[in-house]
Amino acid sequence: MRQNLFACAEIPEGESYHRLARTPRFRWWVPPLALLVFAVLLFFLWVGVVVVMTIVAILGGSGLAPDSVRVGEIAGLAFGLSAIALLAPVTLFVARVVQWRRPGSLLSVTGHLRWRWLARCVFTAAVPVTAATALLLAFTGEGPADLPITVDYGSVEVLAAAMLVIVLLVPLQSVAEEMTLRGMVMQLVGSLGSPDGDSAFSRVLRSPWPAILAGGTLFAALYAATHPGDAWNTAALAVLGLGMAWVTWRTGGLEAAIGLHVVNSLVQFGVCAVEGRLDEVGTGVVLGGGLPLGTNTPMTLALAVVQVGLYLLLVGAMARRHGVRRRSATSQV
Repeated sequence: MRQNLFACAEIPEGESYHRLARTPRFRWWVPPLALLVFAVLLFFLWVGVVVVMTIVAILGGSGLAPDSVRVGEIAGLAFGLSAIALLAPVTLFVARVVQWRRPGSLLSVTGHLRWRWLARCVFTAAVPVTAATALLLAFTGEGPADLPITVDYGSVEVLAAAMLVIVLLVPLQSVAEEMTLRGMVMQLVGSLGSPDGDSAFSRVLRSPWPAILAGGTLFAALYAATHPGDAWNTAALAVLGLGMAWVTWRTGGLEAAIGLHVVNSLVQFGVCAVEGRLDEVGTGVVLGGGLPLGTNTPMTLALAVVQVGLYLLLVGAMARRHGVRRRSATSQV
């Protein structure tokens, strides 16, 4: 039977999540080419967002200079979230066209998003997020009534519009970030180890730890490079990233990481919207139950450890109870 040379490779059998990009079509030059294509597409995506924002600013009466681009906090938030959300189709394109594999293998070992498992993870994430919020309020000596809620938007309709943007776009943004960091990055690194290599180096590359380290610390490293004075935030981001990378490998998919990411971001963005501080979104860290209070302090790291640790314990127990698959299927002979 003739094989279609343009058909995508099937998911490799009996492999962990981080090894799903090591298909029969894998060649040594595929990972660097995938990174190059991703970088080029990301550049044009950024240019497109800037062009659209400039056009909107001009139509709104502003000028062409960068300092004159004033599209409003809500519009700026929508543009920012949409730009990040577009990383999802970019990563899917790289997987299908550059790596010639099933795009669904970015999501889980089953080749698709496991919706029931995702729903369980989202509901479970509410527990550590609530616990971290309670600890934060307890240590700061504040209660819910003490939070600086100042709805300074001029109308309830505008606040409702901000919340609508958050509810609709934050989940997409969270999914896209996980597909990039815990999906593409982990699987690119995980594909490097030869399945036939007997050397210690090959065995290390085949193990999940290089992939977990890369997918878990990349964003923290980028944050440290752009915010060199925010050591506590960087450490907290590393804890969060490593925890999400580990649980992705442990559960065979992105659902658990997406669950905590979505709940965390919804809380932080929602609080910022109610308090009239949408301009601060993206400048802090999604920690402490999503609240940006106490940012870049030892408490930031402590809350990250508590929140991530509790979530991993709950998800690990739930994965064992429900028999969540952590390896791809094998053919029955």
